[in-house]
Amino acid sequence: MNNFRMLLLSLFLTTSLFAQTEEDKILELVKEGVQHHDSQEYNKAILKYKEALSIDKKSPLANYELAMTYSEKGDFPQAIKYANKVIKQNTEYVIPAYMVKGNVLDEQGRTRKSIKLFNKAIRETEGHYLLHYNLGINYFKEGDLDAASSQMINAIKRNPTHTSSHLYLALAQKRKDELIKSLLPLYYFLLLEPNSNRAENAYVLLQSDLYGDVSRDAYDETQINIVIDDSEDNPYRSVELMINLMAAARFSDENKDLSNEQYFVVTTKGIFEHLATQEIEAKDIWSDFYIPFFKEVKESKHFETFTQYVMQGTSDLATEWIAFHPDEVEEFFFWLNEGRGK
Repeated sequence: MNNFRMLLLSLFLTTSLFAQTEEDKILELVKEGVQHHDSQEYNKAILKYKEALSIDKKSPLANYELAMTYSEKGDFPQAIKYANKVIKQNTEYVIPAYMVKGNVLDEQGRTRKSIKLFNKAIRETEGHYLLHYNLGINYFKEGDLDAASSQMINAIKRNPTHTSSHLYLALAQKRKDELIKSLLPLYYFLLLEPNSNRAENAYVLLQSDLYGDVSRDAYDETQINIVIDDSEDNPYRSVELMINLMAAARFSDENKDLSNEQYFVVTTKGIFEHLATQEIEAKDIWSDFYIPFFKEVKESKHFETFTQYVMQGTSDLATEWIAFHPDEVEEFFFWLNEGRGK
């Protein structure tokens, strides 16, 4: 009996060691494949992943990486083939596999089918912010701005720091001519991503929200034209009127010597103050998330730091301010991460 038990134990240890060695070998091959992929040596990467599959043809990691590399290579049928293998297994790589397949379908011009796939993925998994984001991008491309906004909001609820979701929420709302609903996500995006090409474009959009509906009269420069959305179903109409009045005041002699940066700070403070006093019946991401957040920013000692920080990608003066106030910036982010509400 003892000898038999020893034999079983020996076989178990040998099998476990062999399995562990196989797993390690697969991981090593996949790692080499990823290195080739990152160097855009896609054929070499594919060979490594297929070598890993020769050890375990069901390896979800190797199948997923193959799908990703075929996608980058532009071999879309093969990308879908290997993504399907991972989706069928429903492992920890199922969400990335859904995203590969969905994006490939979109690249093939099959955006409606991609939308169906992402909706299916959300139903059949616990959901993920990137699934909602990619679905929102597809709706945005199709011109369904309400659905695009809804999915971006779902993504933000799951990951408030996902910069692209804030940006595309703003873009969708701007296409709908929703001034406040475009403006607030742009502020938040610039807080998360102040230094990038996208930040430069976002700041231009923000400026157009702040000043775009006000202009001098073409025939009489003493006259200022203001476009106002005074519809009763616009809960932010008083704030938008205030924004336009402040933009009109930019042309006055009193404010003509203010720099663009100074006027941005003045306008931003006025917007945050006015929004904080509004009683908004609608319960949505603007009333529940953006407005309370910016109210806190305005009432904190960090408001100036906030405005300089979001301007730094497009303003040398703001960049200089940030460089000379490292302690204020550090305190601001400590407050953002740990000090709010205390």
